[in-house]
Amino acid sequence: MSKESDNGNLSAYPLNADQTYSPSCDGLTKRELFAALAMQGLIICPGISSEAIARTSVREADLLLKELAK
Repeated sequence: MSKESDNGNLSAYPLNADQTYSPSCDGLTKRELFAALAMQGLIICPGISSEAIARTSVREADLLLKELAK
């Protein structure tokens, strides 16, 4: 597994209710959060199918994780 894949599976918000760090917190992973943010920007583009938006959002999230791993 690559470094960006490992990083992408980490919690985007790794805090417990008492604000202490917990790498196993439930919720969105970094990859899911980045893809959702990319989707927000792409969804307003006219003429792009939902499937293309979803694929592109995940691809962009993976590219960002790869860049951040450098």
